[in-house]
Amino acid sequence: MPNFANFVIINSKFQKTNFNKPQELLNREFGIWNLNFGIFQIMKSPFVTTFLILLPILLFANTPQSLFEQANDAYTKGQYQLAIEQYETIVAEGNQSTELYYNLGNAYYKTREVGKAVLNLERALLLNPTDADTKYNLSIINEQLPDQLEVVSDFFLKKWWENFHSYFGSTTWGMLTLLSLWMGIAGFILWIIATTRKTKKQGFLGGLGLLLLSILFFFAARSQGNLELHSRKAIVLEEQLDLQNGPDVKSTALLTLHEGVKVELLDQIGDWWKVKLSNGEQGWLPKNALEEI
Repeated sequence: MPNFANFVIINSKFQKTNFNKPQELLNREFGIWNLNFGIFQIMKSPFVTTFLILLPILLFANTPQSLFEQANDAYTKGQYQLAIEQYETIVAEGNQSTELYYNLGNAYYKTREVGKAVLNLERALLLNPTDADTKYNLSIINEQLPDQLEVVSDFFLKKWWENFHSYFGSTTWGMLTLLSLWMGIAGFILWIIATTRKTKKQGFLGGLGLLLLSILFFFAARSQGNLELHSRKAIVLEEQLDLQNGPDVKSTALLTLHEGVKVELLDQIGDWWKVKLSNGEQGWLPKNALEEI
C-alpha cells in the first residue's frame, strides 16, 4: 500500500466545465391537460402558476453542471465519498471532461483508492494531454506505487508518433486540420490569380506545404481519436494479484502486481485479458481486476 502521507497533489479544478456527451433524445412526460378548461383558465390556476415557476428548477436541478458544482462543494467540505458518488453519476450519464476526471481522481486519492485515482487521472490526461496539473498529480502517485517496473522503449518511430499525436486532443488536431487545409487552398488560389512569378511561387509552395501539413494533422486527429475511444491501456484495481502465464487461475504465477499498475491490453479470452507490462513482460489477468482507461 502506498504511503499516502507523502502525497502532495494539486487541488481539484472547480471552474465550470464543458461536458461531452453523445446526442440523446430527451423524453419528459408531464401529463395531459384537458383542453375543455381552456388555456386561459389553466393559466389562472394557482397550482399551474406555481408549477410553471418551479419548472426550470425541476428541469435543471440535476444537470451535469449543477451536479458537478454539488460534487465540488462536497469535495471542498471534505465529503470525498459523496463527491465521488456525484462525479460518478455524471460519468454514468455519458458525460466526460478533463476537469471531471481530474477531480474524480483526486477524490479517489483522498479516500486512498489508488487504482481508481490513477485510472481517472489517466482519463483526464487522455482528453487533455497538455494539462500540467494532471501530469504532476499522476507522477506523484506513480512514484509511490509498489511496482516500479523498468520501462522498455518502443521502436523510436512508433514512440515519436505516439508522443506527437498525444500532444493535443483529437478536437484540437481536427481544428488544425481544417485550418491548414483552408490556408493551403488559399495558397493555391493565390498561385492561380497572382500576376508575378514570385507571388505565384510563394502561393504554390505555401499551399502545397499547408496541404501536406493538413494530411499529417488529419492522421494525428484520427490516431488520437481512436486512442480516446479505445486506449487499449488499463489500470489494475485489485490491491494485489498474480500475473498468470495462461488464462486460468491454475496456471503458473509469473509475478505479483499491485493496485495502480498500468498495462497494455493485447488479447482477450473469456474473462481474461492478455496484458503487456511496461518492462515488456506479458501474462494474463482476470478481466474484473482491470478497468480500461
